Amino acid sequence: MLSLPEWLERLESQHPTEIDLGLERVSAVAGAMGLLDHKIHTFSVAGTNGKGSVVCVLDHALRHAGFNVGVYTSPHFHRFNERICLNGREAEDSELVMAFEAVERYRGSVSLTYFEFSTLAALWLFREWSVDHQVLEVGLGGRLDAVNIVDADVSVVTSIGLDHMDWLGSDRAQIAIEKAGIARSNKFCVVAEADPPTTLVDTLRTVGAKGLFINDDWHVHKGLLTTAGKRAVELPKMKGLRASNIAAALQSLEVAGLLSADEEVLGQLETAYLPGRLDSQDVGGLNVVLDVAHNTESVLALAEFLKANPAPGATRAIFGVMGDKPIHDMLRACEGLFKEWNVVELKDVPRAALPSRLIAMIGDEKVVSSGEIVDVWADVAKRSRTGDRVVIFGSFLTVAEGYTVLANQASFGESA
Repeated sequence: MLSLPEWLERLESQHPTEIDLGLERVSAVAGAMGLLDHKIHTFSVAGTNGKGSVVCVLDHALRHAGFNVGVYTSPHFHRFNERICLNGREAEDSELVMAFEAVERYRGSVSLTYFEFSTLAALWLFREWSVDHQVLEVGLGGRLDAVNIVDADVSVVTSIGLDHMDWLGSDRAQIAIEKAGIARSNKFCVVAEADPPTTLVDTLRTVGAKGLFINDDWHVHKGLLTTAGKRAVELPKMKGLRASNIAAALQSLEVAGLLSADEEVLGQLETAYLPGRLDSQDVGGLNVVLDVAHNTESVLALAEFLKANPAPGATRAIFGVMGDKPIHDMLRACEGLFKEWNVVELKDVPRAALPSRLIAMIGDEKVVSSGEIVDVWADVAKRSRTGDRVVIFGSFLTVAEGYTVLANQASFGESA
């Protein structure tokens, strides 16, 4: 019997390519496993940014309402187990091994990607756990993503931005079609994109979905959500989460007949924590902000947050990013924000941009240090003083390594 680490190593190498969009292979295996016959009420969430925030709100709201909730997200920060949760509890190694073994029994000669195998394992566990609701985060795009083998009862599209263009299309119009692909006929699709391309509207109409659009069908103003059903709901204050995404989740619950505007229930949401989303921490007198901003739109949101919450001292960047991202545009969104840049080398990540490339793009005179994050962090610590701010961003992997350094070097900043 393989252990969980052995299984994950196997999944990483068994398919020719990391990303292989299409539903034929994964649908065939899901059908053999009986996963498509077993109906669980499903929320599916797609979008360029904000998916994790919507999933977080749905998860906590449903759990506080007394339901058994299965949640599937990606990527993870530290452990694969984070991707599959029951009522906030990460799947145990033994449960994941059983799920992988079940997928392996039924897949026959069908080759599956890491994400496809993981998706089937999640759906199998949700069935085994007899969840009342499953909340599924789309991995990439929507229409051809493995999650889309499940017919969503309620779908959510958070935002449309220029990301993963090699797979989804070269402009927002094309990308919108992919995102809208998770919608279903006669089912509600809640759209939190304030400027939706006409292709998104057209796709929902063609599918026959019931589109509910922010600023048209539901509204957010000064912390108050006015739902499509004309209910006024005061949005809970949730650390690092944008109001439009919180509202989109609550609007989704309304159309599912599950929204409770009870102050106690909404108040419980304020305790929810989503790592890596404008996560501002005080560490030894320094303000450390960790944010998974990894495309232009999310970096603009990070910049907006930093400008609205200025630090009394200097602000320094620790930056690591994938090489296929719109790096020039991301850097342009940061103009004037940082006293200095520090570049992270993400070892053993083929997609990661090399430090030499980032230094050339940022400008050699602006980059003070580069290398593995533990060394970069130590170098930044020597130059930082009480009241200074350090911003760690650019990718999930960069932020994950940042959290590891924070955990292992609790004294960071104390000697500054």
